[in-house]
Amino acid sequence: METLYFLVVAFVMPNPQALDRPLFVYYKPNFETYEQCHAYANKNNQKIYGRAVHHYNYELQPESIYCLTGQQVKDINNNTWEEKKRI
Repeated sequence: METLYFLVVAFVMPNPQALDRPLFVYYKPNFETYEQCHAYANKNNQKIYGRAVHHYNYELQPESIYCLTGQQVKDINNNTWEEKKRI
């Protein structure tokens, strides 16, 4: 099975007591290697941040960009969903 890497923008948590860190996942473009993802993120970081911030109506401050595998993105979504179900 092919591993794909996705760009994920993490934002500064507006409330440190909150359970979830706001994230924005780019499903396109995606990358076949971590190195391709990392190089793209370094070259296009302002554009990546800009689109992610726009998605949140400029209300959140971006903190960092990560290159994660599809499985890692699924794990984040599943863990978030499980935590919310317990509350």
